Amino acid sequence: MSNNFLARIFDWLGEAFEKFNPSAYRFIAAILPYLTPFPVAWLTAHSSEKFLGFTPEIAFIFVVSLEGIGLWLTSLFVDGVVDWIRSRNWKTGAIVLVLGSAVSAYIYILVSLNVSLESVSGVVNPIYSRVVTLLCFLPLITGIGNGYYKLKLRADTVSEESHKYQLDLAERIRKEKNEARRETKLINAGIDPRSISQPQQFQTVVSQPSRVVKSDWRLLDESERELVRHHLTVPQIMEKHNLSRSSAFEWKKK
Repeated sequence: MSNNFLARIFDWLGEAFEKFNPSAYRFIAAILPYLTPFPVAWLTAHSSEKFLGFTPEIAFIFVVSLEGIGLWLTSLFVDGVVDWIRSRNWKTGAIVLVLGSAVSAYIYILVSLNVSLESVSGVVNPIYSRVVTLLCFLPLITGIGNGYYKLKLRADTVSEESHKYQLDLAERIRKEKNEARRETKLINAGIDPRSISQPQQFQTVVSQPSRVVKSDWRLLDESERELVRHHLTVPQIMEKHNLSRSSAFEWKKK
């Protein structure tokens, strides 16, 4: 009896942690990029008030802008790397190099700024400088993780939409084949299919409102563009968006 009770407790704990893990992971991925810059921001604000004579309000604006630049550049850098891996285009690779240089310059400025300000304020210690340098890399690491996490969410959304579209397409093809077989049987029996009313099921399908066809690239949202670029074939793009073959090829290149 005691063993069964303990087993139920551990089963409950296991299920609770399995359900808790995805939510905890999403929370950590979302909050860490905004928490890790705080220690570095506090050091920068404290030093700038002492050496540069900033008021607390100006120091706050200064550090928020400084850390915001780092988060923004890091996200752009991760997006650029993923686009380059997917496209293998030298132009995209050049953008990655530019963004990588900008991130490197930002890290150098951030580290040098904090170390220099603390040195001028009277703190001259190699170990202290090393600690400040390591702290400055924490926002960069979490920024890369945050950028990858956002890309993964977007990729999952695109994959889900692609899967749904493939299922809808397969179902539509299946119904069209069934209707074609029915018409063939009627013709073989000497009956004109147009003289016979359509089955109720087929009438329901036909009477449904037609889907909105977006034949202009500017009307597509980001997930629809990802679906076109990386998941749909040219014939599927032609069928889904009512395009010519040349226009579908142009969409694939965008």
